[in-house]
Amino acid sequence: MKKFIMGLVCGAALATSATINASSEIQALLFPVKFQFNGASKELGSRFSALNYEGHTYVPLRFVAENLGAGAVYDAKAGMVSVVSEPKDADEAQHKIWAVKYRLERGMDQKEVKAVLGDPSFMTLIESSKQQVWRYDFGAQADYLYGGLNADVEGIRRGDLEAQLFINWNSSGQVDRYELWSTAVSGNGTGSVSSYIVYPDGSIGDSAAD
Repeated sequence: MKKFIMGLVCGAALATSATINASSEIQALLFPVKFQFNGASKELGSRFSALNYEGHTYVPLRFVAENLGAGAVYDAKAGMVSVVSEPKDADEAQHKIWAVKYRLERGMDQKEVKAVLGDPSFMTLIESSKQQVWRYDFGAQADYLYGGLNADVEGIRRGDLEAQLFINWNSSGQVDRYELWSTAVSGNGTGSVSSYIVYPDGSIGDSAAD
């Protein structure tokens, strides 16, 4: 017990204090703790931080979920945190669609995105805004050709590809906004093309294509 308390004291002395907002404002300390998952050491990296508050360690849910074979997403509108395991019996395109919803997030750099999704199918620069855009074509047929920056809704309907993802980058080289277009099956078995959009403010929206 003494060693544990001393470890907390040393950690507190070496770390800088940070304020985090929950339902009320509290003071917590950045906590330089190491992580192991099933005996394998994992670096927390620059994207995440662990906190210590009143002797309790608070860890980033997404980091823990990813290292346990799952993913996490926060829906601000619904006030809901969802943790979902990676699908086992699914094709590569379905795995990528799952990764977009539960592994991709705003603030990632290009290396991190490629680690999750691989290389994009198409890259371009919008001259008017000087904003870089990446497009991914998931489950596309071998002869699939498309050069647009709007979703190929008809192609998805025809089955030319399973889904399409567009990533907008900010001037710092981080993910700013992204939208996924894919086929959704309703309760009565009919299919329609719908979108899943993460906006620059972190909010999530979805809609059905016309």
